[in-house]
Amino acid sequence: MNFTVILDNWYKRITAVLVISVLGFGLGWTVVSGFIIRGVADQRWILPREWLQAAVERFPDSARINFKLADAEIKSGAWDAQVATEAEGYAMRAVNLSPWNYQARRLLATAQELNGKPDEAENSLREAVKLAPNHAELNWAFANLLARRGKLGESLQPFRVAARSKAGLLLSAVETIWRFSSGDLENLKAFAGNDTESLMAVVKFLIEQNQMPEAVSVFNSIDKEARSRSPQSRELIDTLMSAGQFALARVTWLELMAASNAAAPDATASGAAASGADRTDGSPIWNGGYEADAAPGLYQFDWVIRENKYARIVIDRSFARTGARSLKVMFSGLDTTTLRDQVQQAIILKPGAGYRLVCYAKAKHLITPEGPRVAVIGQGGMIGLSEPVKAGSSDWQRLVVDFTAPKNSQLAAISIVRTPRFSYDDPTRGIIWFDDFVLSER
Repeated sequence: MNFTVILDNWYKRITAVLVISVLGFGLGWTVVSGFIIRGVADQRWILPREWLQAAVERFPDSARINFKLADAEIKSGAWDAQVATEAEGYAMRAVNLSPWNYQARRLLATAQELNGKPDEAENSLREAVKLAPNHAELNWAFANLLARRGKLGESLQPFRVAARSKAGLLLSAVETIWRFSSGDLENLKAFAGNDTESLMAVVKFLIEQNQMPEAVSVFNSIDKEARSRSPQSRELIDTLMSAGQFALARVTWLELMAASNAAAPDATASGAAASGADRTDGSPIWNGGYEADAAPGLYQFDWVIRENKYARIVIDRSFARTGARSLKVMFSGLDTTTLRDQVQQAIILKPGAGYRLVCYAKAKHLITPEGPRVAVIGQGGMIGLSEPVKAGSSDWQRLVVDFTAPKNSQLAAISIVRTPRFSYDDPTRGIIWFDDFVLSER
């Protein structure tokens, strides 16, 4: 469709020129003012307050400029009565001009709270949360305001949303709720609900507060299957170990092993059944017959095997004294053979109790100045040591360590060691199998 305008006299021509000029000026000013507003409101630019005030006077209907001026007033720290009133006024104008902007309502709430108007601040944040119900920082601000106002029960839901929406806020939420509730565990339980990650965060926090019985109570409330799947459960064991709660760490570890189906199969664990070492019944040694497979990430109380240049160490699945497996140590034939922490398992002892450790070793083509020994090592050093494995025997040799647990420590380790008597001794060659470790209280 075409329109034709006939300018057949000079009056019409002048009118047309004026209309076009006005439209052009208006369009140009719109473009220029939009550019100015965007530049002034850009949060990356820090402008003097006087410039922002001049911009507001020139563009009073710009929500963004009013927002930036209110934000600048709040951040200035010059909180006299006049500045406080002005900041709230600019924030209110930003809200009125942009009612769907949750950030403007949040800024208004900040100004209102600083102005001593907690009711108005709460209402502003409540409306802001309605506009952005899953926003982490917004829910965090709302939850903290409610907690400061003594409404801790109501604050739990926005705390949950904030912790769920942003990584790193979970532990902060737990700590904040604990502080505002004066250490009331029920509030933490209510916050966590049935969420495994939140419950594990509560457990970890309680351990850090040395609230061990409470930590155990919360941990035991978590579904066993959920515990076995949660990576926080494995981290919890390390946390307990670092806190010196070794017995609790082992109980937790045993439960996770059971839930992970890592125990030896009953039908094939004849050697394990004889040793009592592959069950989750509280036996001091786990997997004494090497019949159970290791569970990923659960190394804390299992056999830890490390090679060094003097020996290659593996689980032999084709040879054993009982059952189907044993530990095989193949020596490299180097002089001054040394074994320290190449084979270890952490154990928990009753302080001051007497124990007997029994295991069996079988040598093949063993040539050595002195064979390796089985040792029990505490946090303060050596607790007990067996006789060395004999080089001249090919039968299964019974090795025994009788010892008394230290009175000031629970944690110890069973280890296979060889310490040269001198700075040099002749090479050690050959193979030794170890099997059927049993630790019993005397």
